[in-house]
Amino acid sequence: MVLLEICLAVLVGAVLLYKWSTATHNAFDGRGIYFEKPTPFFGNMVASFLGRKSFPRQLSEFYQRTKKHKIVGIFSMRMAMIQLNDPEIIKKICVKDFDHFPNHQVFAQSNELLVNDMLTVMRDQRWKHMRNTLTPVFTAAKMRSMFALMGDSFGECLDHLSGLSKDSTAGEGVEVDMKVLCNKLSNDLIATTAFGLKVNSFETPDNEFYQIGQSVTFGSGSQLFKFMLATLLPKVFRFFKLKIFDGQKVEYFVRLVVDAMKYREEHNINRPDMIQLLMESKKESEDNWSDDEIVAQCFIFFFAAFENNANLICTTSLELLENPDIQQRLYEEVKEVQASLRGGPLTYDVVQKMKFMDMVISESLRKWTLAVATDRLCSKDYTLIDDDGTKLFDFKVGDRVNIPIAGIHWDEEYFPEPRKFDPERFSDERKNDIVPYTYLPFGVGPRNCIGNRYALMQVKGMLYNLLIRYKIERSPKTVKDLWTEARGFNLAPKAGYWMRLVPRK
Repeated sequence: MVLLEICLAVLVGAVLLYKWSTATHNAFDGRGIYFEKPTPFFGNMVASFLGRKSFPRQLSEFYQRTKKHKIVGIFSMRMAMIQLNDPEIIKKICVKDFDHFPNHQVFAQSNELLVNDMLTVMRDQRWKHMRNTLTPVFTAAKMRSMFALMGDSFGECLDHLSGLSKDSTAGEGVEVDMKVLCNKLSNDLIATTAFGLKVNSFETPDNEFYQIGQSVTFGSGSQLFKFMLATLLPKVFRFFKLKIFDGQKVEYFVRLVVDAMKYREEHNINRPDMIQLLMESKKESEDNWSDDEIVAQCFIFFFAAFENNANLICTTSLELLENPDIQQRLYEEVKEVQASLRGGPLTYDVVQKMKFMDMVISESLRKWTLAVATDRLCSKDYTLIDDDGTKLFDFKVGDRVNIPIAGIHWDEEYFPEPRKFDPERFSDERKNDIVPYTYLPFGVGPRNCIGNRYALMQVKGMLYNLLIRYKIERSPKTVKDLWTEARGFNLAPKAGYWMRLVPRK
């Protein structure tokens, strides 16, 4: 009898869980929009959630199947979203009629420290005021000063590689996991340019800043699980007072920034890093931002830059080893720049003038975009009208919008031979042929990524220093096909980004 009751309880629980997982599946009924039947719990993204494909790949495949429809319904887990497959519609919703879609949706709901104060989470006028406060921090003039702080970290990375090269067999070079190398570099660059810290993660990989940095980024593991739980079961997440981020580690960031600001004010210290720039912006702003609100911007900066900037160096390096002719051409440009410096240091202005470098990075961002998708939330009812006056769809307040950046970047209609790495797409002669709103590596409209200049100068600076000294070649461990072998939410092969760096003679 007891066994029967247990079985019935399990059965009832399973039925209720199934009904809960499919409760949103009627979201598009009667709304005149095409959608594919979702899977319980996982929606239309089951393969990526189960680790069979990367999220960028599955999203791209969904886009390819549905792109004949300008707008389609898509389910990310239980979440029903309206996907925009047409660049003109993306322009209307993200730019022309931005006031109807001014905010990002909140994927994970949490009341913990810093999370709701981050620029990406802020909404409406509060977001607009913070964006205006932060904009002066990322001007070319400020990036110029910040780039000067990066030189020591580049040098320490190269010293580390030089030490590894001495231990290797002469002429064979050194085999490295570029992701591990670039994560350490990214950590050190953020430490010096954002937080005013001097950190060398190559000599002391167990330093507190690096360890904490790794723990607050997530692409897998417990951090990802907590994020998904906060997304799927926000009430349960809050009821048990769970946290996406470890409270002690968040407190470390708070203490780090607040103490630094206090010390600098007391001792009249001025250093051209993000803390200093935020202090100046806070004084000039009329919004009276709290310390927590200022710290949150440093936190999201670290959160976004740590993983993404390292990934961009990795994917670009991978393309350079697979396309030796492109690598050689880039090396020749780098050598010309080195000669023009006459022994002086690389500067931000010089980096900006490297045309082929910019073409290579642009194509890397096209093929292996860091922003797989972006989103918007409808704040006012909106009727979408096609250019010929045809009504396409009625958006309601609360509708979630998805923009499949990875899918559009891999669409041969906009980028012929999309799997081919072709920097010439971004040459002066051809870049004007790119259809507007089909190249969106840093998002689109007023909600685009505010830190794109920082990301680009870091990656270009590292590639310049790397190519001057090393030729990037394939090693036995190098991933054979990143598209098919990558897993998770980022394009990261399970075995790592292994490459061989051969010293130039």
